Parts: sequence; structure tokens; C-alpha cells
Amino acid sequence: MVGYYNNQGVPTSLDLENNSSQKKYTVNQNNSKGLVISKPLCTLMAIGALLLAVLAGLVVFFLVPRGCSGTGEGPMASLMKKEGESSIMMDNLLDEVNERLPRSIKPLHYRIEIRPDFGNGTTQGTETITFQPAEDTDTITFHANKIDIDSQSLDIRSSDGQNGDSLPIRSHDYLEGQRYRIVVDQKLKKDKTYSLNLRYQGELNNQLQGFYKSHYQSPSGETRIAASTQFSPTDARRAFPCFDEPYFKAKFNIRLARPGNMSTLSNMPLERSEILPTVEGAWYWDNYPETPEMPTYLVAFVMSDLISMQSSDRNIKVWARKEYLSQTNYAANIAPTILRYFEDYFSIRFPLPKIDIVALPEFGFGAMENWGLITFRESNLLFDNYGSTVEDRRTIATVLSHEIAHQWFGNLVTPKWWNDLWLKEGFATYLMYLGVDHAEPSWKIMEEFIPSEIQRAMSVDRLEYSRPISYEFINSRQIKQAFDDISYAKGASIIRMMNHFLGEDTFKTGLIKYLEKFKFGNADRDDLFDSLTEEAHRSGALLPNETVNEIMSTWTEQAGFPVINVVPDYVKNTLKLVQKRFLLNNPKPSDDTRWWIPISYTSSSLTQNNLDTKPKIWLRGEKEVVVQVDPIGDWYLLNLNYTGYYLVNYDEKNWKRLSERIMAVPALARAQLITDAMDLARASQLDYEIPLRMIARMAVQDEQIMFIPTAVAFDKLSFLSDILYDTPAFGLFEEYHKAIFKRTYQLVDFNDDIDDYITRRIRQMVLTWSCRSAESRCVHESRARFRSWMINGKTSRNRNATANTIVPNLRSIIYCTAIREGSELEWNFAYEKYLESTSPSEKNVLLDALGCTKLKWLLSRYLDKLIDGYSIRIQDADRVFESVANNKEGMLIAFDFIRKNWNELLNHYGDGFNILGKMINSLASHMTTEFQLDELIRFRESIKANISTATQSFDIAIKTVKANVDWMSKNYQQVEDWLTKHQEQFHYL
Repeated sequence: MVGYYNNQGVPTSLDLENNSSQKKYTVNQNNSKGLVISKPLCTLMAIGALLLAVLAGLVVFFLVPRGCSGTGEGPMASLMKKEGESSIMMDNLLDEVNERLPRSIKPLHYRIEIRPDFGNGTTQGTETITFQPAEDTDTITFHANKIDIDSQSLDIRSSDGQNGDSLPIRSHDYLEGQRYRIVVDQKLKKDKTYSLNLRYQGELNNQLQGFYKSHYQSPSGETRIAASTQFSPTDARRAFPCFDEPYFKAKFNIRLARPGNMSTLSNMPLERSEILPTVEGAWYWDNYPETPEMPTYLVAFVMSDLISMQSSDRNIKVWARKEYLSQTNYAANIAPTILRYFEDYFSIRFPLPKIDIVALPEFGFGAMENWGLITFRESNLLFDNYGSTVEDRRTIATVLSHEIAHQWFGNLVTPKWWNDLWLKEGFATYLMYLGVDHAEPSWKIMEEFIPSEIQRAMSVDRLEYSRPISYEFINSRQIKQAFDDISYAKGASIIRMMNHFLGEDTFKTGLIKYLEKFKFGNADRDDLFDSLTEEAHRSGALLPNETVNEIMSTWTEQAGFPVINVVPDYVKNTLKLVQKRFLLNNPKPSDDTRWWIPISYTSSSLTQNNLDTKPKIWLRGEKEVVVQVDPIGDWYLLNLNYTGYYLVNYDEKNWKRLSERIMAVPALARAQLITDAMDLARASQLDYEIPLRMIARMAVQDEQIMFIPTAVAFDKLSFLSDILYDTPAFGLFEEYHKAIFKRTYQLVDFNDDIDDYITRRIRQMVLTWSCRSAESRCVHESRARFRSWMINGKTSRNRNATANTIVPNLRSIIYCTAIREGSELEWNFAYEKYLESTSPSEKNVLLDALGCTKLKWLLSRYLDKLIDGYSIRIQDADRVFESVANNKEGMLIAFDFIRKNWNELLNHYGDGFNILGKMINSLASHMTTEFQLDELIRFRESIKANISTATQSFDIAIKTVKANVDWMSKNYQQVEDWLTKHQEQFHYL
């Protein structure tokens, strides 16, 4: 599953351990008067508090859910939800509820019939669950959320043919944690087969979770309805009662009722349709054959009037609205190529008879890997030759490759529990690069792994509140928060590290053995590590006494990552390597976290092409080692191509030599050195002199504008831009980047004639920075082109043709720049174009651009559209908020807005996709003061009982702001002094 993709795209050990003065190294109220309360009054207050506590206890005792509730949450939940803000108490209670099911029952098969009612937003369902007890038991417990089970329909029978009578039911009731329990009068015998039959009424909601309906406009303006599913991770229980955990795999037969003007899709091909006469006109039952064993979260169905395009593979179809069908060409062309690649890579054929790839009008995630029925947000699947960008093409390719990789990692072999979510999301993220590299080799997309995944993971993992990759969860709210950069990006990063220390052949063969052994079943990380260890011992990749589990448990069961501090002896050619957990602020002197670290090595004395990423050195959990190396020469490098998930802090001599010879090292090494140096400087472990001089020298000397090093440099400089914005040093910083990138800004213009992926990515990246200055040629050109579009747009009657006057790859820059430097006229024009546009890509660009204005009242008006109930779709809410929060003029406006409207936003958008959590995360980059930090903490405390799935986001945001505040006190003066000192010679550093 894809939640999002981010395309953005090194002192002695003793000194560091005792750095109480926060020195940078490079290796070498009491008030006598107050309120007085008398003893009698104090006694009365204490008695009153005690009485209130007793009363609260009685209320809770009598209202605790014990009976049958149609919501699946019990009567207390129903009552409190009717009271509006009193639901805060229930939210606080639900955070501690354990939703996990006992392992006493194993479902084997589901037969499900569902008929939706589009008018009243409900469904009628009939279900038979065939199951076997894993032990003698009299209790069946399963999940049901917002489902009314008809108690009169409950029927349990033995399936052995000896006794066809129903088993007497002693009791049945809803439990907390979205569960339903049935107790029978006699023991269900271990390994015997039984069936549970029931009828129920469910919800056809509009929050994009479970089985939901969505509305969209046809080209003629007609409102149309579709219904589709999003069950991952824990919302199948919203559509039908089930054992809604990945461990409980079963087979499914689906039967769907639909109106005659719609068609349906499900995991398997349609078997047959039967007419269903109704007073509403002709309806049909669509019957689907039995699926392979699969978890409930992968069950899917779609009911719509979408139409399909056949790909070059007869078993793959791509579905979209009729007016968008031509935009499915790119996905239809590359999907078979990527599927065949993974079949060959794993030596396992895709096991289902078909794949339907569907662009849904409304969809909460980026995409979902449902087996045989992959669903997408339209903007992540459709490519418009007249409106989509090179970034759009990249997104489509990567998301599609990610979801196809899931067909093996997640679908064929499923994690036993959500604590190993990275076993599917980390692998799908890593493997997607392999699939895209095969389908689009000219992109060299493997090089983008450093900024896109490693840096994305480290940006969270360097904070004190980071969590381990493998982490225990007990309920839906915690599980939904696990779909984050740790599971996706860090998971992918450590998988890539395994590939490099084991070697491609060993790694690949081990994966194949793992998939073969556990196909159609469940596995955990130990199962994976055992398969890889077996192959590593066979191939000699690891010593007989070493295991992958021993190595990788230090990466999966511990939060964070290390920095290796290097102390060289240039005479003896030795390196002393010391590991310590890297934290952005307040590193703990007593932190004894240790990792097994594979270390690759090269130096100037070795051949320039000697970039073997196999480890030459290991830190096997030791705090430090001293190793002999080949002659060090002029400079040396560790962790080649960033294949290890850690930073390296060199000695001062090596840092200076690397800075002076930055263009002599390979392009990816440049990116790595800039990344490590800037992160270490930000954490006060390296003087800013090193990275600022290094970036300047590279920028001035890089005549070819290498994509990845330049992208990393801009990304790291953006932190300085954000944190310096309201300080006297900001003008100096602007002079710095304009001077060092002067030639780059001059070379890159608005001519987008060269149809080359990397060239267009470079152009978009450079122009974004070039347009920062209001006096730049870039700004003047952007405003002129936007003005021309406005003139043409007002005179043209073709609402879609007018957008084509600006080249698609330049629209995000031109729109944002013109609106930022413009007035209400530009903003209103862009908003009208957003309403008129039928292109998903164009709508996204316009939503981002509308948040660029400097006019604060317009930003406020824009945010108000999030709660008016109709202007902004649920799937776009976080995008709109982030566009304002990321605007330096809009952060405080966004912060005030979310504080004022938290409960309303939560009620409207729900907790399914962590939309509010994403909003909170977007606030932190521009918060730099103690006051702002205190306000953020105060806000969290004020909504603590109603925080929903945003707990982790608040933790990250608060730690990020704390790091910003610390940076201002420790680093600001140094950076300002350096910029002042070198102001006249930026170009000659």
C-alpha cells in the first residue's frame, strides 16, 4: 500500500561522549505572596472531589458496553458520539483497547453477499464463515465495526455431516475493540469444521474507509456515484463481520448486487451475473469464484460505470472514467513489463488469473495492492500528454511498481502481524526501484534512492521519539500510525543494506526460498532472516557463526541509526571506528545502543572505479574497533553509495581534503558527503564551515549540473532557508545560494523542448530555487507567462485548452511564483481553473499553488474551504493544509486554524488516513522559537483525549521544533558569522 511518495527527491570518541559544552568537533519561581486556602475550605474541596470521583465511577460502571449495539462500539460509544465533544472521553479510552483476537478459531472460507443502498448509505449483507477450532472452545470472537448483526439470524452448525442441527447459542454480545462474541452451549471440537451463518446491516460511508461511496462529475456536469473498498489495514470489519487480522487467511466467495447501469470488479474474474428484479429497476447479482487464501485486508470490490483498456497482457486491464481512458496508456504499457520482471526475479508466476488496475474518483491512499484488483488515486495512475509532468510519470511508474511488488511481498506471503509491516511495505518500496529501473532504464532511478528513501527515513529516525521498525501494536489507531516513513523508507533502506552485504545473488536466492516456503501463508522477520542465513552460509556470504537475524535484529528492534566517528592514523594506515546513536539534539551520553554495521571502504590511493559496496570492515555490535586498511592516500571514503544506513564523521584533515576535491569523487559520493556533513553540522557535531564550503565548491565547479548531488544540496539548504527566514542572516543566505549557483541559474531556462527525464527533473528543481528572488529573471518570466494565460483564459470558451498555454513541466513553478508575487486576481483565476479542470494532475498543481500567496487573508480563506463541507475532497485535505503551512507567511495561520477547528476537522475527515497527523507534521519546519514550541505542546495537551491517530505526528513535530530551537541557540551565530565573513567571496570558496 502506498500512503504517499516523496520525490525530492562526521572528534575523538571521548570528546563526543562528554560534550557537555556542546562544542563542535571534527576529530582532533518563588513568590512570597500568593493564594492562601483555609483548612476548612480545603477539606470541603477534597470531599467534593471525592464525591465527583465516586459519581464518575458509577456512571462508567453502568454505561460500560455489555449489550448488543449496532455500531459495534457498544451503547456508551453511541451515547457519547451523540453528545459531540463528549466523544473525547471515548477517544481516550479507545487508545488503550486491545482489539486482537484469540487464536482459538481459524477461519477457512467466507461466502459473502452484499447489496448496497446508495440512497440511505447502508448495505445489507448475508455471510457464511466456515471455520475450524484450533482448540476445544465454546467461544467465537470476530471483528465488526459499525455493523448491526441480526441476532435472530445467527446459526452455527457442524459441517461434518453427522449432525445438521444448529448448535444452541448461550450468549452473544458486542465487545470493546470492535469485536463481537458468540458463546455456544457445547464445546466446539478442535480441528472439526463448522459454519457460522448471519445477516447484518452495514454502512456505505463517505470517509473513504471500508465499503464507501464517492461522487464525481461527468463532462456534462452530471453527478455520478461509485462504490469501492479500502480495507487495509483494519477496515474490512466495516464491510462484513470477519477475523480482521493478517494472520487469519481464508478463501472468499464474493456476491455483489448492483444496479443495471453499473458493473462490478473483485479479486477474481466475474463468473456469472443473475438478474435481481426490484422495484427500483433491474439489479443484478454478480458472482465471483473462490479466491486463494488471503487476509481480509486484501479483499476488494468496486461498483461503478468505469470502463477498461486492455494492456498488452490479456490478463491485465486498466480501468478509469470514460473521459480519462486515454490517460491510462502509460500504465497499461509498463504494467505488464514490471509484472514480467518480478515473475522472472522471484521465479514465481503471478498466481491469480487476472489483474484489474483501477483509477478511482476518490481514494484515501496513493494506491492499494488488493490481490488481483489494484486500486489507485486517479492522479497516481493517469498520465495526460497535454497536462502531466515528468514527476507525474515518475509517480505513476513507482507507485505501480510498488503495488505490483506487493503481489509477492504482502499478498503471496503475508506478515503474521502488523509489527512486521515493513516485511511488505519496506520490500515493496525497495523493489519498486528495481521494477522501474527495468521499465525505464534511462531514468537511472536507483540513484534516487539516497534522497528519496534514506534521507526520508533519517529525517524521522534521528529524533528521540523515533520507533523501532518492528513494534507491537494492539489496536487500529496504533496500526494506522505505523504506515509511516519508518515502515516504508527505513524498511527499504535496511533491505537495500542487506542486499549489499549479502551480495545480489545470495540475497535474491534467499528471497526466493522464503517466498516458496511461505507462499499462501504467513511469515515474520525471523522466517525471512532464517531463509537468508541459510543461503548466506551456503554461499559463504556470512561466517558459519554469523546469522542475518543477529545482524538485522539490531536494525529492526532498535530505534534510530548510528554515526561512525573515524580517527585515522595516516602513518600506520589504521582507522579507529567508534559508533554512537545519532540524534539531532540532546544526544544521551549514556545511550548504549549498538548495531552490527557493514562498512565498505575506498581511498584516493585505490582505483577511481573501486566502488565495491561489499563490506571490508564490520562493527559486530562493538562500540569501537581499530582496523588496518590499504594506504589511505589523499582522502578516504566509508559507506560507498550510501549502502549502509548510517552517517560517517571523518577527521578534520579528511573533511577538508574531501571538500577541496569534491569533484574528484563519484557523483553519489558527493551527495553522500553533503548529506552527512549537513546533518552532522545541524546536530552540532561538525562545524558548518565544512558543508557550506563543500556545497559552494561543488555548485561553482559542476558544469554538467549533476542531478542527485544538486538535488541533495538544495534539499539540505532548504532547512537553512526555513530556519533563517525571520533572522538577520536570511539576506546573507540568499546572497550565498545566488552566488554559488549563479551559473546554474543562468544555464537553466524555461525552454522545455528536450524530452529527457533527468534534464526535466533538473530544470524543475533549479527553476524552483531560481524563482525565489522577486527580482529574478525567473520571476519576471513566470509572471509574464501566467498573465498571458489569464488573458487567453478569459477570452477562450474552451476551459481545458487554456491550460495548455503553459508547458506542463513548468506549471508548478509558474503558478506558484505568479500567485506568490501577485494579487487577489491571480489567486481567484487559479481557483476558478481548479474548479474547471478535469485533469487530476492539473488539479494537484493548482491546489499546491493556491497556498503560495503572501496575502494572509487569502490563505485564511483557502483553509476555510477545508471545513465548508464541499470545496475540498477528503483525499486532498492534507495537500491544501500543507501548501499553506509550508508557506513561510502561512504557518501561523495554519497553526491557528487547526487549533481552532481540530474537532470539526476530525469529525469530517476521520482517522483512516492520518490526515490530521500529516497536517501537524507540516507545521514544524518553520517553528523556531521557545514560544512556538510551548504553544505546540499546549495544543497537544488540550486535545490529548481526542488526538486520534495523530499521537506519533505530534511527537515528531514537537521533537523537530525542539531541534530547531536548539539549533538557533547553538548554531545560528556560527552560520551568520561565516556568511558575513565570506560575503564577498562566495563564488571563490
